[in-house]
Amino acid sequence: MEGWFPGHPKPGALLTSHMPDHGTGPEELAEVLARCEGARPPGDITAELVHAEPAASATVGIWRFSAGDWSVILKVLGHRSGGSALWQSGAPEDHWYYWRREANAYSSGLLSALAGGLRAPSCIGVFDRPDGTVGLWLEDLGADQSAAGWDLDRYRTAATALGRAQGAGSGEAEAMTVPWLVRGWLDAFVERRGEFCKVLDDPTWGHPLVREWLPADTKEAAVAIWEERRRLLDLVSAVPLVLCHNDLHPGNLFSDGADTVLIDWSFVSIGRAGIDPATLVFDAVLDFYVDPDGFGAFRSAVVDGYVQGFSETAPDTDPGTLRLSIRAASAVKHFWIPLALVDTLARGRETLNRRPLMEAFPIWAKVVPEILTDIELLLGAAS
Repeated sequence: MEGWFPGHPKPGALLTSHMPDHGTGPEELAEVLARCEGARPPGDITAELVHAEPAASATVGIWRFSAGDWSVILKVLGHRSGGSALWQSGAPEDHWYYWRREANAYSSGLLSALAGGLRAPSCIGVFDRPDGTVGLWLEDLGADQSAAGWDLDRYRTAATALGRAQGAGSGEAEAMTVPWLVRGWLDAFVERRGEFCKVLDDPTWGHPLVREWLPADTKEAAVAIWEERRRLLDLVSAVPLVLCHNDLHPGNLFSDGADTVLIDWSFVSIGRAGIDPATLVFDAVLDFYVDPDGFGAFRSAVVDGYVQGFSETAPDTDPGTLRLSIRAASAVKHFWIPLALVDTLARGRETLNRRPLMEAFPIWAKVVPEILTDIELLLGAAS
């Protein structure tokens, strides 16, 4: 099996994007098989590409290796160009998107310490390759376990497990000084979204879709959040530090009986309690997993479940402060959504988040009032 990238660049060197190939050598595959109960599965092993063209540039691709009833997942990581301009990896360990952070999280044993009904996939092995990429071999979670089929009660169960796990680990998170486990990830995320402010004076605000679907005060409310982002981030910081996932949407959630499995730890960091549930609440709609017409019930299930779980393992944290932190994180992390809607129209694009624009625009627009609401109340609390 040939490697995906030509030559042998030094680890961390920037790679260029080509058609994806898993690049697994026979020795690596033999070692993986040896670790899978020490027996080669029956029949021929096939490798199926299950995820290509990811937005995050350090993910080269994801493959499923299978034979009979046996299967494992291979995620290949590499510092390379490609994907979205907003999700470009970096070589330094303290970069917000250090390209091999997920591999480090697994090989260090950090993710094995999760508790309270939340876990990461079992890691079979992490392999540094001569071409500068990393092969990350993981437990295969069946499609029937995906959050795509969950009801509100199951989402609440997952949110409770998340809160319980983050509350239990909050003391350790405060003391962690691992170089590649950065702090301030949300701050960096928000600052990068400032580029969307370029559309504030764009004539596209007069577009019929904007007039039909976005509230009349959308621009002013988004500007208020941007200009007061430091005060809102201070509200987020009023709760304990925890181990944050930072990309918590339903596509990364699976069930394993009563347990919840959370995949894709590319952006794991030390951050504040409340950031992950704030992400899940809105990204579930923005990534088209949850109908925006059911947003209120969904948000209640997630936030109530999370606060309950966190209170179980970190009872000294005031639930009201935690809820305020979640609300502030929701606003400051997603203020750019209405600006992105206008930017999409201004650029003449026909898709939004890989969906046809005319289908996706109303879905995103329906949660914009929920992002922008209560800003005065939040700013008053931040005073």
